[in-house]
Amino acid sequence: MPITLNLRNPLRATACARIASWARGPTFARDIIIVLAIKFALLFALKLACFNHPQAQQMSLPPAQVAQALLSVPASNSSEGDHHAR
Repeated sequence: MPITLNLRNPLRATACARIASWARGPTFARDIIIVLAIKFALLFALKLACFNHPQAQQMSLPPAQVAQALLSVPASNSSEGDHHAR
């Protein structure tokens, strides 16, 4: 009995068929992926254009000063009292 080898991998054939059908017909999943890719590209371009560098060089602060300002607890005024508890 001769042994024949299947040169085409069924898993690969299935994957190729899925990709081909995805590219051919309009599907909801493909439309969502395309819209998300466009949104990601636009958001990345906006980030590069607006938030990459400070507008003025005097606006730059040392990282230690920024960390201290963000992590410090502001002192509360005890003379004002808790207005929300009334």
